[in-house]
Amino acid sequence: MDQPQKHSENSLPASPVVLSAVLAALGLILFAVHGNGLLLLFAVLLLSIICGQGMALLRIPNEPNQYPRAITQIMSLSRDAEVAEVHSQLAEALETMSQLKDPIFRQLATQRLNSLVQQAQSLAEASIEYTSTESWRVAYEELLRSPGLHLYRSVAYIESTHYWQDGPGAQSTKLNLELQDNRTIAVERIAIIADHLWPDTSLFPIGPIHTWLEEQHRHGIWVRLVRESQLVSDTDLLTDLGIYGSRAVGVQVADPAGRTIRFVLSFDFDCVQRAEVMWNRLLVYAISYKELLDQQH
Repeated sequence: MDQPQKHSENSLPASPVVLSAVLAALGLILFAVHGNGLLLLFAVLLLSIICGQGMALLRIPNEPNQYPRAITQIMSLSRDAEVAEVHSQLAEALETMSQLKDPIFRQLATQRLNSLVQQAQSLAEASIEYTSTESWRVAYEELLRSPGLHLYRSVAYIESTHYWQDGPGAQSTKLNLELQDNRTIAVERIAIIADHLWPDTSLFPIGPIHTWLEEQHRHGIWVRLVRESQLVSDTDLLTDLGIYGSRAVGVQVADPAGRTIRFVLSFDFDCVQRAEVMWNRLLVYAISYKELLDQQH
């Protein structure tokens, strides 16, 4: 059996209309008692209307979801000082923009704003995307140097001899070696290598790729190799990614020359878990660089 709802100590009377009616009835009674006390009747009726309307205005919902959506958003954002400041600046910019009436400007501005909305929606999903730029490497370094990170697992999908051979790539390799040497983090890398860069007849990949992997091995980085053709039945594993502990995962798409086309950094834990599953699947196919060295002797 349902229990009657209890009103909180601070709750207001259930209906301002009822209060108004009660006060109006009181006015009629007083009028009957005092006969011609029209002034008194008018005063009581006026008081009843004022009280009733005042109570209606003061009826503030007790539950947050009873507020209009715009109000709940502002209340929520106000709890985060950094986001609230950004929201304030955006609101001011939009207010200024709305005063400009040129139709071509408004059309172009709306298109740009829609793009910003899409970026914001991506951020709301804990994802940050970098396109056609190497600027992602700044975030890459910040993550690798962040307190509490002890393990970095990297899958390098190598289709060109230029892979990580340019200035930004060489700097990232140097960072990996530094952090490994200082035992700041443990670096592990699986290299998926295109067959034309690692022929079946060769024990090691060709030229600069072999040199790149050898240098990492000498610095204590755990290196394993997989030929691209071994993954013909698991093509979803043909990817280039980095797993930063259990904190984030970054996925890189590069052009044939090894330059970054797109890099997506996700802090969503489900994405990190899916990357870990892919890592474990790749281990089934991979051979360690140390084993290849043993075969050489």
